[in-house]
Amino acid sequence: MAAALAAASCGDRVTVLERLDRVGKKLLSTGNGRCNLMNTDGLRYPGGSKLARAVLERCGAEQQTVFWRALGLELRQEGEGRVYPLSGQASTVLDVLRYQLQRLRVRTVTEAQVKALVPSGAEWIVRSAAGEERFDRVIVTGGGRAQPKLGSDGSAYELLTALGHHLIQPRPALTQLETEPEPIRGLSGIRLRAGVRLLRNGRELCRERGEVLFTEYGLSGICVMQCSRWAEPGCEAVLNLLEPIGLENAEDALRELQRRQHVWRGGEAEQLLCGLVVSRLGQRVFRLAGVPSHERRVEDLSGQDLQALAETLTAYRIRVTGIRGFESAQVTAGGIAADEFVPETMASRIAKGLHAAGEVLDVDGDCGGFNLMFAFGSGILAGLNGRESNWMR
Repeated sequence: MAAALAAASCGDRVTVLERLDRVGKKLLSTGNGRCNLMNTDGLRYPGGSKLARAVLERCGAEQQTVFWRALGLELRQEGEGRVYPLSGQASTVLDVLRYQLQRLRVRTVTEAQVKALVPSGAEWIVRSAAGEERFDRVIVTGGGRAQPKLGSDGSAYELLTALGHHLIQPRPALTQLETEPEPIRGLSGIRLRAGVRLLRNGRELCRERGEVLFTEYGLSGICVMQCSRWAEPGCEAVLNLLEPIGLENAEDALRELQRRQHVWRGGEAEQLLCGLVVSRLGQRVFRLAGVPSHERRVEDLSGQDLQALAETLTAYRIRVTGIRGFESAQVTAGGIAADEFVPETMASRIAKGLHAAGEVLDVDGDCGGFNLMFAFGSGILAGLNGRESNWMR
């Protein structure tokens, strides 16, 4: 839609071919229905960072703010650079986009999944469920494979690979981790802030911190989902349950447990962790640390017991058995090779008159508005095709 509006604002006659019965459905689910449009706190793109930076240098948060305000959408910034519509509703974003499509007389055809793109001289033949039409140029914004029920089923990849573009193997990203059952048994529904590291054969793959959610199948939460890009069966998620209070390692945690043992003498053993973690998690920490707590007092815990508890609290180890699929993923890692497109216009380096933008490309960002910001920025540049629009001046 952003590409269509940018092109139409320059005087182009534009047609949007949408495979679903209504445009913009996927937008309604973003940001938990609040639509985190962009982020002003640096750029975080683990996939396709070179193209993402080049695009957002030309059409980043500043230019996109102008774009949204030209459509009548007011914005507000929240913590960690996240920018949302003032209304706090994704439906408002979709409303202003649809209204502007109507105002600029952009033709929209729904239930028109594109089957093939065929170059024909200086034109393109587009074959879709709605029939066959000719256009001067084509912009592919069909998304990746994440959330297929909302329209992203990966079919856009075939349109571009058929024309000579290369596909980087798509995989789910920003999704939940599936884990072995024992470390999470009885913990479903518990939320806490923690440090998270992902390890493979002892080598650290990534490190995040933030909210962790224990589920029946494993782990969720933003910081966990940001680790999922590197996760695979057999690696290990290591949680530091005490990082939010500044206890970075087992030595720090041991000193705190020794202090608590002195303060809570006479109490039941599990009382030692009261106030550090919720009761259910505390019981699991005792179990995984191999420290018996039944009919024991705080003062009965030995130095070895305290050491084991400190190590478990700061390195709560959970083996990863897999990641949730595309149905749960917020974004796709992988896609059409990003270096095959020119960032100034998102034009193909292979086929003249062909452009692509958004998640169909091998670009993926962290949670926090980064993926929508790239999608809209690249779409706007593709629509403008090197020109200026009144709202871009």
